[in-house]
Amino acid sequence: MKKILLWASLPMVLNACQMEPKAAFEISAIYAQSHSAQVETFPLDNNADIAGKVALPVMHQLQQYWLLTSEQQGLLLTDKNGKTLAQYPGNFELLDRRSDVQIADNTWDVLATVDNKSGNALLIGLDWTTRQFSLLQRISHASSIEALCLQTLPQGQAFQQNIVLVIADEDGMLTQRIVIDGTQHSVSNVLLRQFVGVPQVKDCVVDDDSQSLYVTEANIGIWRYSAVPEAELTRELVAVTAQQGILSSASNLGLEGEVTSVEMLADGSLLVATPKQRGLWHIDSTQTNRPQRIEIKGAQGIESAHVISTKQGVLVGLFDDETGLYQQAVLPLTVRRQSPVASHFKTVLPIAETQAVETSGDAADDPAIWLNRLQPNKARILGTNKKRGLNVYDLKGTLLQSLPVGRVNNVDVRYDFTLPGKTFDIAAASNRSTRSISLFSIEPHTGKVSYMQDIATGLNDVYGLCMGQINGQYHVFVNDTDGHFEQYQLEAEGSRISGKLVRQFKIASQPEGCVVDDDSAQLYFGEEAKGIWQISAAPNKSQPILIAPLNQHFVADVEGIGIYHVDKKRYLIASSQGNNSFAVFALDDNNRYLGSFDIGMNLAAKVDGVSETDGLEIIASGLGDIFPEGLMVVQDGRNIMPSHNQNFKLVDATPLAELIRTWRNDIH
Repeated sequence: MKKILLWASLPMVLNACQMEPKAAFEISAIYAQSHSAQVETFPLDNNADIAGKVALPVMHQLQQYWLLTSEQQGLLLTDKNGKTLAQYPGNFELLDRRSDVQIADNTWDVLATVDNKSGNALLIGLDWTTRQFSLLQRISHASSIEALCLQTLPQGQAFQQNIVLVIADEDGMLTQRIVIDGTQHSVSNVLLRQFVGVPQVKDCVVDDDSQSLYVTEANIGIWRYSAVPEAELTRELVAVTAQQGILSSASNLGLEGEVTSVEMLADGSLLVATPKQRGLWHIDSTQTNRPQRIEIKGAQGIESAHVISTKQGVLVGLFDDETGLYQQAVLPLTVRRQSPVASHFKTVLPIAETQAVETSGDAADDPAIWLNRLQPNKARILGTNKKRGLNVYDLKGTLLQSLPVGRVNNVDVRYDFTLPGKTFDIAAASNRSTRSISLFSIEPHTGKVSYMQDIATGLNDVYGLCMGQINGQYHVFVNDTDGHFEQYQLEAEGSRISGKLVRQFKIASQPEGCVVDDDSAQLYFGEEAKGIWQISAAPNKSQPILIAPLNQHFVADVEGIGIYHVDKKRYLIASSQGNNSFAVFALDDNNRYLGSFDIGMNLAAKVDGVSETDGLEIIASGLGDIFPEGLMVVQDGRNIMPSHNQNFKLVDATPLAELIRTWRNDIH
């Protein structure tokens, strides 16, 4: 649902003079097209008493209306001639809108504003059947709100068209909150994430189709962020203000003065206001080398501009800070609605998550699942904190143990290892601090994990690791970031375990994730920039075969790998870190690529989605009523809702099994 609606078939709704293009002018040897439009004073008898900031033109059932903010009169709905139809009392300046939002059994326009008296953000519903405003909720914020805008998350299972409120405050922070639950059709207030934005923020707007957030920094220019909650926190300058007061694009062509307002048109282009210049700039956000200046005749200091598209042009509502009046004009622009960016992936949802790891940054990495064969619902999750050690969690995600043994990167588990006088389950982890393999015992009845010892390797940068049980022997496969692999056979020597180096081989570039299928004695491993390889897990001279090269959906970096059994068939699951997805390959069907899925937000369970996964593990054994067809555990590179250190997400394997069956049937 876009903020700006395209009504190309409508007649002109306001009078405006004929708009003639002016001659192009030159700045820094770059040319821009310039147009002019005659401004009209907004047709309200009490226009001078409004003293607001936003005049938002809207269309409803082929009729044009205005939404106005006022410091004295509150929020106003008027007809196109300025007659007040509805009023919500208060002191308001800011405003944004999403239309046709279902809440319970009613359909509303949802409006976001700020109560200047209390400093709270308000969510207000407009019921068009009664033409009445209703307060949906108040949202408090710790710092003064300088700008706000609404965002509609993409339709589909991952986000369910939840509506998000974006707040920019005086401390330079940006905050995203889910305010409408698109699944339950209810009002919500869930903190998604908070991150550093810009000082001197003036305005913001979200392009729902591209999921881009644009923020104006008064003396700098316009920044673009990805508004996707799981996206990497990066930003890009769309236009920048130089010291001499000119807002420049990449071509050094730009606007004079402070940037106060940014608005989104239906085609994804931007309309930018700078009061000093007495006009507006139209900027194609993908081709900022040729912005278009539009002169607004009669305007003295345009501070904000809000639009809808009509057949004759773009109808814009303006606030002139010099006169304190609302104005209107039709701009000589033709826009076409852009196509939303569609997801290529099916979505499964996590149902729980582990506590966040103790250290910040890129810390959590790889999980393993230990099965309690006597009490499956008391299985344990082993997760590495590659800055500190090994963590142990229960199936609710509660941290039970933390073993500070060094920078362990990957971990794996096997069962029934025997030393004189005792039998236990065993875990191995790659330890970058000691360039070794760290071994742990797991008590078979309680799941208690204890550090045992290290086995030295010949690798310079120990990285990925997996275990296998081949012909009754326990093997550990460990790799280096430079592509070297070493295979160690674990053997009992008195009360300790020795590691015998039984094989070495090398690939061209960096590997990490690997998994062993014990029954077929095959090792599968990922080369991050190339795909997935298969080689015999037995220590022989066989060479690896590339069985799953990268494709348009399965992209670099290839990270975590696991094998899942469905209906007695084997399926390899691999994380595709570059697009936050997971690819599925049918190992018993010539390694056929079946499809990819992502792990979306479970708002009801208050568990965010998964992004930038390093490691994963999956088992098909039932773990009680919660995980009847097994469990998938994945590392989450960006843990939000709210923002926190990294952790691991728990996914019931049942929906994944159903998805695999669907893909399999579609193919055959």
